[in-house]
Amino acid sequence: MENIKKNRVKKYRESIPLSISELAREAGLTPQTVAKMEKGLPTRKNSELKVAKALQKSYEDVFPQ
Repeated sequence: MENIKKNRVKKYRESIPLSISELAREAGLTPQTVAKMEKGLPTRKNSELKVAKALQKSYEDVFPQ
């Protein structure tokens, strides 16, 4: 069983609104990475930090423990 990490990436992305590709471009990541993140699949902390910054939210807000 994969370790699913709950986060608010999709919620915030859709509220802006941005597509997965647009958010990926803003964060300097691939759309595949952002899609994995939204599904709660493991991604690098550095990638998560970039997404939080692109969403103009704190890391803790987007990725609550």
